[in-house]
Amino acid sequence: MNENANIKAEALFESRDRQQFPVCTQVTLNHGICDSRCLSCPIGRLNYGDASEAVKAEFHPQSRTFLPWEIFTRVADEVAQYPHAWLRLHSRGEPLLHPRFVDMVRYAKNAGVRLVQAFTDAITLNEEKAIAILEAGLDVLECSVHGHIETYELLMRNGKFDRVRENVIRFRQLRDELGARTQLVVSAVDQPQFQREKEAHRAFWSQYADQVIYRPHHSWGNRVDGVCGSVPEVRHPCSQLWNRCTVGPTGNVLACFNSWSETEAEVLGNLNDPGEAIVRIWQSDRFVRIRQDHLEGHYTLPCCRSCKDWTGSSWGKESYEHLLNVKLGLGGSNGRKTTTDALTKSTD
Repeated sequence: MNENANIKAEALFESRDRQQFPVCTQVTLNHGICDSRCLSCPIGRLNYGDASEAVKAEFHPQSRTFLPWEIFTRVADEVAQYPHAWLRLHSRGEPLLHPRFVDMVRYAKNAGVRLVQAFTDAITLNEEKAIAILEAGLDVLECSVHGHIETYELLMRNGKFDRVRENVIRFRQLRDELGARTQLVVSAVDQPQFQREKEAHRAFWSQYADQVIYRPHHSWGNRVDGVCGSVPEVRHPCSQLWNRCTVGPTGNVLACFNSWSETEAEVLGNLNDPGEAIVRIWQSDRFVRIRQDHLEGHYTLPCCRSCKDWTGSSWGKESYEHLLNVKLGLGGSNGRKTTTDALTKSTD
């Protein structure tokens, strides 16, 4: 018998607010559009030419698209109604390549979204764009710098290390000169080839970033081979189902950010449908059942059934919410002790 069978899924929500509406809504700005060739990413491998045949089929040229403005504004307007919630601008590629990225940041902040966070590989983060982003009011920019002097090219394969280094340093300088509030995070995927320069990377970027973090090396839903080779026998619940939802570039609402194919079995609703909303989907009987089944070890979503990346799903002090609220001092709840503390001791 599963040891979680007698636990109600609702007990894993940190607060009633999070049970009502996801603390993080991740909006996918593009599908398959990127200017880098990261070894650790399916899109990077696609650009470099060493992606699997399945990834090539999934991201054929006709599939590549940008999120429409109308869907973004609907998402931002809804997130803005919930003071505990924050908005993440991410993509299956490079977010800054969306032609209306700065407009999206500005719109979300003007709409009243408490916190807006975004990722970038910093290749296009020139001075003009940096100033525009800072003036638009972005709260957190995470720059993905996978590698350092000797390992960057091995891991990102884009020939842009000097430009990226200059862009990120200049962003910090401009932030300070303008008196902007944007917090700067530098991150890297904690992959084997990076280990020899990890401490040098941390020491260097700690001079400029408000936080330097290292992300789990995962397979992006089994799209990158040779990752997560050793998976613990005891599986803890994935925090995604209790904290986040993802909006795909066509308006599909997904339980997992790895549901890139957006198959019917993994789509929980579509924001283009009349009367549909994130809050309705988050509280729907289907989503409630998915959480309870997941907690009991019945993985009804196909992406959960074959997942090896759950080991990097963090709760509590290891979560991104803790980074935002506590380490970066951006407010929100520090978190109360919940059932998750007993379920996931290894992640704290």
